[in-house]
Formats: sequence, C-alpha cells, structure tokens
Amino acid sequence: MSETPVQVPRPEMAPAPPPAPQPFMERLSDTLQHWIGVIVGSQRKPPRRLKSLLNGTWLGHPLHPVMTDVPVTAWMLTAVFDVIWLIAHPTWAAYGAFVTVIVGLFGAFGAIVTGLTDWSDTYGAERRVGLNHALFNACATILYLVSFILRLLAGPGDGIAAVILGFVGLASVFYAAYLGGDMVFTKGTGVNHTAWEAGSEDYEAVLPLASVEENTLCRVTAAGVPVVLLRQGLQFYAISATYPHVGGPLDEGTITGDIVQCPWHGSRFCMRDGRVLTGPATVNAPHYDVRVRNGQVEVKRVGGH
Repeated sequence: MSETPVQVPRPEMAPAPPPAPQPFMERLSDTLQHWIGVIVGSQRKPPRRLKSLLNGTWLGHPLHPVMTDVPVTAWMLTAVFDVIWLIAHPTWAAYGAFVTVIVGLFGAFGAIVTGLTDWSDTYGAERRVGLNHALFNACATILYLVSFILRLLAGPGDGIAAVILGFVGLASVFYAAYLGGDMVFTKGTGVNHTAWEAGSEDYEAVLPLASVEENTLCRVTAAGVPVVLLRQGLQFYAISATYPHVGGPLDEGTITGDIVQCPWHGSRFCMRDGRVLTGPATVNAPHYDVRVRNGQVEVKRVGGH
C-alpha cells in the first residue's frame, strides 16, 4: 500500500501576507498634514496667498525661524527674572517675568502656525522629527500658559509653582530647538537646494534650436547644472531645473503662460526671472540668460551666487 505524497504549495501559490499596520505616529502625521493643508489652502488654485504668507514666500526666507525667536527670547528672559525673584524677591522681577511670559505666548502662537504650515510639506524622517519638535513646543506652550494663569491668580508675591513650570517649559523649548536644528542641519529641511549651483559663467550651447518645442519645458545641462528651458515664440527663458525648496525636478512641472509649477508641492516660479510666486518655496530659482547663435541655444547663469 503506497503512501499518498503530501503536496507542498509552491511559493507563488502561498497567500500574500497582510500589509503591516501603519504606526500610530504615521497615521497621526497623515491626518494632521491633511487638515493643515485644508486650513492653509495647500490644494487651492494659485496664488494660495495664505499659505505663501505663512511660509514666508513674500519675505524671501522661511517665516517660522523668525517667529521662533520671539518665544525663545521672551521665555529665556522669564527664567532670568524668575531667578532674580527667587534670590531677592523684588517685585519688579516678578512683573518682568509676567510680561515676558505673555510676550512669549503671543510669539508661540505665530511660531506654531508657521511651523505647522512648513511641516505639512515634509515627509519621511524629517516629518517624524518635525512632529516631535512640534509636540515639545506645544508642551512648552501649555506649561507657560498654566504658568501665566498661576502668576495671574497668585500675584507678584507668591508664584513658586509658576516659576517651576516655567523652568520645565524652558527645558522643553530647548529640546524642541535641538530637534529643529536636527531637521535643518542634519536632514536639510528648508535648505535652499540650489545654493551651491555654480552654473555657467559664459554662454554654453545646450541643444540645437530645431529641437526646442514651443511652450514645452525642456531639461538641459549647463556646466553640469540641470536647467529648464522654455520657448515662447521668439522668446527663450531658462531657470534652474532644481526645485529650491526640496530639490525636485521643475522640468516635470506644469507650465501656465510663463509660470512653472513644481510637481511636488505646487510652488510656482516665473520663467522670465526665476522669481518665486507661491509657497512653500521662499527662495528664487537661479535665472539664466538665453541666446540663439549659429543654430544653437546657449545659456549663461545670471548673477552667480
């Protein structure tokens, strides 16, 4: 009597394993980014003025770092006043701490709004660090808010609990600042990705004139730097093909008139001069002069660094 052979399923017959559940912090980040985008109008039609305002596009520099200086400075002064009050109990130090706590709270509101707007365009590791950065800053703000209420209720002569909360809040601010530095200096969040593009100092032929299509973005290379070229009739425009905000390819964006929109975050740049028109980008794209000579399109970097 022969035994019936056992059939082992082949690998291709095995059912696919169920996808791993998304971590809680990732789901939280997805939800927060969605609602922040809704509030600031990330998906609205251009020019998306509120988002550009909060990003700092009008300033030529991210607005968030400017706003963070206010609460950090104010709350450091609070700590100085509190130390003086603990040592000698002068009334003026208690009043000084009370005022600086208020100033810091107002500054924190601006820092939170601008920071969340910038964070809504992050992803990956920088998004995770950014969320922790925001959580510690939010914790500090809550601690200082409670400290303010206690100072208001207790008066200038009795606020030891408020002082302790202030010190804890300042520690939270310092750690959040460390995480913010990690985002910028380690992960490159918000860094101008065209800052080190040398470009060409002299005109350089990049392609034949006959191969340049009308109203179509064309990627070329000049002095080893990617450049996006646009032809409109007899006019030619060229800017860096690297998206200054996060390094994306502008040549894969969409063109409306003489304005190119980044395919990643929707920032818009004028092809005539590289001027940034819509956030989250805050830095102009490097601009190139274009000429046609001997049937060749030639470009040269305008302005250098």
